This record gives sequence, C-alpha cells and structure tokens, in this order.
Amino acid sequence: MTRFRLALVLALLVSCWLPPTTSRAADEPKDFAAAKYRLVGPFAGGRVSRACGVPGDPLTYYAATASGGVWKSGDGGLTWKPIFDDQPTSSTGSIAVAPSDPNVVYVGSGEANIRGNVSPGAGIFKSTDSGKSWKHVWKQVGQIGTVAVHPKNADVCFAAVLGHAFGPNSERGVYRTTDGGKTWDKVLFKNDDTGASDVCIDPNNPRVVFAGFWQARRRPWDLTSGGPGSDLYVSRDGGDTWESLKTPASGGRKPPESEKPKSGEKVSSKSESGKLKNGLPDGIWGRVGVAVAPANSHRVYAIIEAEKGGLFRSDDGGESWDRVNDTRPLRQRAWYYSTLTVHPTNPDVLFAPQVPLLKSSDAGKTFTRIGAGLHSDHHDVWIDPKNPDRMIESNDSGVSITTDGGKTWATPALPISQCYHVSADTRVPYRVLTCLQDLGSASGPSRSLKTGGIGLGDWYPIGGGESGFAFADPADPDVVYAGEYGGILTRYDHRTGQARNITANQVNPSGIDPAKLKYRFQWTAPILISKHDPKTVYHAGNVLFRTRDAGQTWDAISGDLTRNDKQKQQWSGGPITGDNTGAEVYCTIFALAESPVQKGLLWAGTDDGLVHVSKDEGKTWLNVTANVPDLPDWGTVTCIEPSPHAAGAAYLVVDNHRMDDYRPHVWKTADFGKTWTRITDGLDPGTHAKVVREDPAKKGLLYLGTERGIMHSRDAGTSWEALQLNLPTVPVHDLVVKDTDLVVATHGRSIWVLDDLTPVRETTAAVRKKAVHLFPIQTATRWYTSWGGPTREFHPRVSGDNPDTGAVIWYHLGPDFKGELKLEILDAKGTVVASATGTANAEPSKDDDDEDGEPKRKLEPKPGLNRFVWDLTYDGATTIPGAPVDAGSAGARVPVAPGEFTARLTLGNQKPTQKVAVRADPRLSSPRPAFTIELQPLKPNETEYHATTSFAGRRLTQLRLGADQALDFGFSPEYRYEVSSVPVGVALALEMDAQQALALRVRDDITKLSDTVARIRAVKKQMDLRKELLKDRADAKTLLKHTDALGKKLDDIEGKLHNRKAKITYDIFSARGGAMLYSQLAWLLTNLTDADGAPTKAQTELADVLGKELAGLVGQFDSVAKTDLAKLNADAKALGVPELYVPPAKK
Repeated sequence: MTRFRLALVLALLVSCWLPPTTSRAADEPKDFAAAKYRLVGPFAGGRVSRACGVPGDPLTYYAATASGGVWKSGDGGLTWKPIFDDQPTSSTGSIAVAPSDPNVVYVGSGEANIRGNVSPGAGIFKSTDSGKSWKHVWKQVGQIGTVAVHPKNADVCFAAVLGHAFGPNSERGVYRTTDGGKTWDKVLFKNDDTGASDVCIDPNNPRVVFAGFWQARRRPWDLTSGGPGSDLYVSRDGGDTWESLKTPASGGRKPPESEKPKSGEKVSSKSESGKLKNGLPDGIWGRVGVAVAPANSHRVYAIIEAEKGGLFRSDDGGESWDRVNDTRPLRQRAWYYSTLTVHPTNPDVLFAPQVPLLKSSDAGKTFTRIGAGLHSDHHDVWIDPKNPDRMIESNDSGVSITTDGGKTWATPALPISQCYHVSADTRVPYRVLTCLQDLGSASGPSRSLKTGGIGLGDWYPIGGGESGFAFADPADPDVVYAGEYGGILTRYDHRTGQARNITANQVNPSGIDPAKLKYRFQWTAPILISKHDPKTVYHAGNVLFRTRDAGQTWDAISGDLTRNDKQKQQWSGGPITGDNTGAEVYCTIFALAESPVQKGLLWAGTDDGLVHVSKDEGKTWLNVTANVPDLPDWGTVTCIEPSPHAAGAAYLVVDNHRMDDYRPHVWKTADFGKTWTRITDGLDPGTHAKVVREDPAKKGLLYLGTERGIMHSRDAGTSWEALQLNLPTVPVHDLVVKDTDLVVATHGRSIWVLDDLTPVRETTAAVRKKAVHLFPIQTATRWYTSWGGPTREFHPRVSGDNPDTGAVIWYHLGPDFKGELKLEILDAKGTVVASATGTANAEPSKDDDDEDGEPKRKLEPKPGLNRFVWDLTYDGATTIPGAPVDAGSAGARVPVAPGEFTARLTLGNQKPTQKVAVRADPRLSSPRPAFTIELQPLKPNETEYHATTSFAGRRLTQLRLGADQALDFGFSPEYRYEVSSVPVGVALALEMDAQQALALRVRDDITKLSDTVARIRAVKKQMDLRKELLKDRADAKTLLKHTDALGKKLDDIEGKLHNRKAKITYDIFSARGGAMLYSQLAWLLTNLTDADGAPTKAQTELADVLGKELAGLVGQFDSVAKTDLAKLNADAKALGVPELYVPPAKK
C-alpha cells in the first residue's frame, strides 16, 4: 500500500465518514398525527431518470425520478400518484417491469446522471404487487443506472451499480440475483473508482448480457468522466463469466484457437487507425451505454464517450464494431445522457435521448430530432414491444407519452419540481418564490382564492433562472430579485412583466476556468434583502456585493472571503468532454445571512468551508472558521441562521456529502462565533443536513432540513425529533417560517406548507399530561373564494392544496381519553353559534355531508393532537327532509360577521376556552355610499354609542361602538354619515353586521317553515293511523269525514309552504306550483351569503314579503289547530278514541 493510500485510509477512519443509512427518518411524536403538510406545487416536472410501461397494457406507466421517488399512472398517463414515499430514499436511477410477470417491479435507487447535487440511493427495491408495496432487497449507498430483468424469469435481475458519485467504494459493478432479490452476487467488478453505467439482456437469448463500465467522480469543484476503468463487457453464459470488448483477452471467455497469438508475436488489441481491432475506439473511455436490437440479436449498438467515440454498431453480436456516427449532438454531454433504445421490430430504428430526442431510421447513420415541443435534456425511452407506437420518454422536466410513434406527445403535470430555495413575500395571502431546476423561477400563491386549488396557471415566472434565490421587495412585492448561475441577477416588476438584468459583474463566464475570472459566483449564488432597510440588496460571489439603488450600481464590500485555492478553480469535465456550466465553480460564498435583531450584523459561509462575520455592514470581516470544532475541510456551508431572539446567536449547517461524507454537521454559537457547539445528537448519522431555521415566535425551536426530510428540536439542538408527518422522503433544501406557517422547499417534490405551527410551538410535557388542552387559535379570515381552476372531479391532482378556510382549532387529549367531547363557538353575548361533538373510539363517519350538502360538523377525537376547522358560519337552518329546491341551499350556513368569538371545549367538568378573532377579507374595498350610519347620543352612565345602519331609510341592524373608538373615528352624537366618509374598516363591519342579521332572519324563517311542515306531518301521520284503526267502525264515519276535510286543509297549507309534488329538483320546473315559499327563502338565503356586503334593497324587501307570507301560513296552521283540530279532538273524545297531538312550535 502506498504512503498516500495509507494516509487516505487513516484519514477516513479518523473522521468516521459514515455512509447514509437505509432507514427512514427517526421517530416523531406519535401524538402529532393530526398535523399534515399540504402540497402547494407547482405541478411542473423535475428530472426523471427512467420511465417504463407494461407490455400490452396501455394504461400502466412508471417513472423513476431523480429525487422525487417513483410514480405510477393507471389511466394511460392522465393522472399519476407517488408509490415510493415511505422508502428511505427518493433518488431513483432505474426501474424495470419483469416481462414475464407485470406484478414484479425492480427499482435501482440513486440517480446515475451525476450532477453536482445528485442524491445518493439506498440500493435495490422490489415490488410483487405492481408498486403497492416494496421490499428493500439490497441495501447499498450510491447510484444505480440500470436494472434489467430476465425476459422469462422474474427472479433473475441484473443491476448496473455505479456506486458512490463522490468517492471510491467497492460496492460497484454488475450485480445479479437469481432468487428474486433474496441474494445478490457481484458478478463483474473493475475497481473502486469504476462502476457499471449500463446493463442489457438480449431478449432473445438471455444468456447474452452486455454491460458498460464508467470511471467517474464528482467533487465540489469538478467532474471527472473517463479513465482506464471505463469498458464494455459481454457475458455469453448468463453473467457467470465476462469478456472485455475493450481488451478482449482479459475477459472470462477463452479466445478460440484462431485468435491466439503465435509464438513470439506481440499481443495488442489496437489497430493502426486509433481504434481497436474489433472496431471500438482506442484510448480512454468515459460513459458507455449499450442496447441489443430485440428483432435481431446480432445487432448491438453502443454509445461510447471517447476521443474517437460516438455511436458504434455491431452486426455480429458484439464480435466486431463500426463507428456509424460521431456527430456532436450525440456526444455533446456524454456523462449526462448516453442511453439507447432500439425499436422492438425494426433493428434499424434507434432512439438516442440527448439534449433533443433523436431518432435514426438507418441503423444510426443519421439522426433527426423528434418531439420538437418536448422539454429538452432527455434520458430514456421505453417502447411497448407489443405496440411500438406507444412510448414513454423521460427528461429533465418529467415524462412524455406518445401513442402514434412520436408524431404527437402528451406531457402530464407532476409535482416533482426540484427547488433550490424558497422565500415568501408580504402579500396577504402570501406568495412563495423559488427557482426550479431546468424550469426557471416561479412565484405561486400559498392560497388560491378560487375553487380547484392552486393550479399551474396561478404560478408565473419572476426573472432570474433555474438556480439560486428569489426574494420579493418587502415594501413592494411586485418587485422581485432573482438569481441564476453565472452570477446573473435580475430585477423583475410584475406590473410590466419585465426582468431587468442588474448583474454586478456582466462578464459571461461560460466555459472559462474560474481561476481566470475576477469574480466567481456559485450555481446558487446568495441574494439577500436587508431586514432593516429593504433598499439594501446583497449578492454574493467570492466577494460580497451591495446595491442601494435597485441594482443600478454595486459596491464590493468585502475582499475574497474564500480560500481562493486556484487548484480548485480549473477546467472541469475531463479528461474527454468538458463540462463548465457553472455548477463546478468553487471557492465562492454559498450562504449569506443578516441578523434580524442587530442591524449591520452579517454572516457569510463559503462552499470551501469558511465562516465569516461582520458587525459593521461588511466594512470589516472576522474569520471564525477555526472556532468551529470538527468542521470538515472543504465542506460546503449551506446555511447560517442568525437567531431572531439574540444578536450573538446563530446556527451553522455544513453539507459535506460532495466529499463523500454523509454525516450531518450542525453547530450553534451564542457569542458571535467565538465558540461553537456541535448539535447533532439524535440525528441520523448517515443523513446530511442542508438548512436550519429558528422559529421567530419560539426561542430554541429549530427546524432542520435534511437529505430525507425534516427534523425539529425544542431545546436549541440538544435533542431532535422527526417532523416528517405526511411529507414524503425527499431532500429538503430550504425552509422559511412565514408567520405561523412552515414553508418547505424540496428538491424533487415541489413546495409544501405546514399550516399553523401553534401545536408544534406550544406542545410541552405538561400539555401531554393534561386530560384536555385547547391551543391558542390564530386569527381567521373570511376569505371569499371565486369559481375557477380545475376541480378534482374533472381531473384529480393537477393542482396544489389550499389551506382550510376558517378557524383552525387544535386541541390535545390525554392518553386516557374516553367519553364525549363537545366543542362550541360562542359569540360576544355568549350565544352558541356553532357546535360539534364526538366520542372516543367512534367509527369515522362515511357520510361527510348533511342532507343539504353542507359538511357535517363532527369531532373525531382521539388521544394526542386533534384538529377541527370551524368554517366561520352559524349552524344552518333546519330543513325539510327530502324536499328539493331548484336553486340555492335551504341549509346554507350564514357567515359570522367579523368580530371576536370564543371556542369552548367540554370534557366532563373541564371546559377550556380560547378566543377566536374573525377578520374580513382584506381585499374588500370601500362599501356602497348609499349605505348610511346614524349614531345615537350617549346616555348617562353609558360608555357606548349605538350606531344604527340603514339602507334607503330602512333600519338594518345596530352596532355598539366604544366611546373612545367612536371619538377616534371623528363621530359626534346625533349625526348621520354616508359610509363613504366613514373609515373603511368600520363601514365594512357595519355592512357585514347587516348582512348577517338579515341572513340569520331568513335562516330562522326556513327553520320555522321546516318546523311547521314537521308539525303538519306529525298531525297527518296521526290522522292516517287513526283512520286505519277506525275504518270499520260505523259510528266513526262522521269523524273520518271531518278528518279528511282537515287533512285537505293541512295539505293546502303545506303545499303553499313548499312544493309537495316535487321529489327531485327538476320536478319544481315541471310540476305545477313551481318554486314555493321554501325554494324562495333558500334562494334568498344563498344570495345573501354568496358574497360580502350589505343586503340590497330588493333582498331586504323580499325578506319582508316572504317573512309575512310565512307568518300568515304559520298563523293559518295555528288557527286550524285551535279550531278545526280542537273540534275534531272533541268528537274523537266522545267516541272514546285517541285525540290528535299537535307538537308545539320550536323556539
């Protein structure tokens, strides 16, 4: 062992660089099951490594994504669902369905297109039920580019294991199982630096297997693609022995006598023309892809990265080869593409996924571009062998499907965007801003104020590009600063749609050695808008730039804050193909932060492992790197989080996985970086961390984004618990605590939000011991949601989820909870306006709606954290069972007017309460000027004004205003005001109060009407029963005659209350009578509650008319009951038969 190699081994042992573990996130609080993240979107793609379908099944497709898990469609690609969320990795490199059994699916995890931020996999997974469940059949860390299943035996599978992307390891090469994944054998291995890039089984003779080998390495500052280890192998005995086609005599197959050298003859595999004797290229190779033509096993294609590389074809099963194409489109970025797919019935038709999707119809001699409208950067093509016109291809933006041989394509919307960072603006509701790999920048709402959720149309680009940061100006959220690789920075104005380039350094860095550049910018160069002065904007390269005039001029306010190691600023991508796109630019500032507590306090962390702090707005900088214990050399400082609670406190995250170190590295300081404490106890030792945030509302409450999800700490990092909940396994690259929400930027599953952090902030050991605990309730807004956007009924899952509308009420029940729990909402007078009940261990209700289509109010309490959403409405009216209305809803719930309410839980004799503040939709503008307010003078010893609201001289309602409040508004006694001259907030409150009052009156009329119908029906039921009993009594004929007469009167009254003939809605249009009083009231109630504002004159007048009509009909019934019915009861009593009972009217 050489001295260098020995030193390396000792260093690895000392540093204990642990590989990622293959288990999912650590346990989280079991009583937190009620809390859920919601997917915001966008439903726009991210990179997909491989995709496939099931032969002969036009409905089933699978997609193995780069960092978003595995997805499946069962309806021909129209809709997709994730089927891999609970596995220990979201990075997948390959997927294959067993040709002999479509229930068997193998997944090789770990994307093999090794970009600079590629995520490691965890081995091989197998499903025997078409993806419903998975078994982890081989545990290994690294990248797997291809899995190939035997055409007739689902238990035989080969895997091309590339291995670690960032370091050497022995788990590389071709692996094979012959027992369905129970055991795996390494059947072909080259060395610790070379892994398998591809493997292909001859579908006609599965004993023949080809395998490509690739020597490659990623480091933060460069990519190496190619070396002596790259090769192409063939096995002709099912993988037992292998022959190198690059050095034919070195394989396991013995050469025939005719190929053996004669005595004294020099052995060489080279020819005089720069190629091997078998036609393959001479010299160093890079990535290798290989494919056998299903229609002709003699036809084999190989795409080889080499100086004399390109597309090679063999017509004798791999014995000899010809280079048939060496054009640049086939070779431009070999390490990122290099896969081939041959048409199942025509060996001359070949597909080569490259930047464009290429197709050859002449055995590779020429290629044409197909799918002109598809996203670029293609990685794989699968063709149905039973219907070759049906294909699915994968690219950097998802998948596309064709059923006509590539003439037209359909691209489904998958929420697998790879976000780098996220921020939130100051709008209400707030919007989230991000940059998405290969898709560009985007801004989308955290809540869409229309039906159908947060659709793709709710998102729009905001300048910048696919990488980096995006921040809205806090003072003007229409203005956005967004970045892109190469140091590009734009200032976007949504009012004009223009994104102006305000880059501090306008030099184009493409393809230039970073060492030759004056300023170096990372792929995700930091942007920062000062929390203390929004006109101050920072942009970080190797130095820190600052502008105070919106990017018109920039000043460098620091020197080079990096190590500036020129050896790590060289040309990248060799030794064959260069790749200098900006991802390998090194020695740059990677993390930048400003203290929200102390103005001028800045922190900067670099990708080469340095940490600096400035207390004077960047005039001077102090290097505190040496104070951080066990800080790995060359580790990337991905996050510095200044504490929102103490100026000297900060948290530090270093991601060192690009140095093949997968440990989490997190520290904290309380003294401006003089001393640091490592805070990783309780974290998975094999899962690297990426970002940490401290909750502004709760000191010491930390949220940590890792390669696999989210952890949290309640004690400033002393201990950690998972906060994964329903979040899929996925890399979390950024987090933002926005008010009471946690916004999550994933690199593979778009953006998620954990709404209302109250229970996370407030749950303590003391809370968990209580029998019942009601948490503080956040202010609720009466949002108005308009129609628009796709609905789940028409197209499930193409849009993000909106948060619940209403007051979210969290409560915690002790482990011994039993009995009934009751929740009540009380207004300021103590009147119950809404309520719900539930019992322990109750079966979940399958009926979620009441008869009128309104969601039922019910609790489903269980020990631990529980959640209930009050929709900010009163309980609905009592309705007539089975009675249709032609428009509106008789059970429509009346929204409460903005104000303060009380939530009360009742469990036994315990009755905890919390205040509930309800506010109006902040988008509401000034009300109608014809609406007036009249204030009554203060009476002796009274501290309130009485404000009477009127419309067209008609009194609507009355609001009580405190004296101080009234004086603040400039009111004086006995004065009449037009609403246009009244503060908008007060006027809106008065309007909504009037709306509520009239709507409640109509609601109560519907209840009264329904109660009257119920009373009539109760009497009629008794009459019918008595008639049946007396039908054979001669002395009862007169009584029965009078009973029939009374029955007709009651039917007449009921027929005026509602359309008795109508059994379904359309009967109201077709049956005589039309929309009777019940339908009229339902329509009026719906109109009164479908938008915010005071009732119109027409609505008020109609309510009066309908109310009088109802009073008259109720009076008729009461009169009949007192006269006709009383006489009938007297006659019945004389005959000795039961009297009829008239139920009293409900209050």
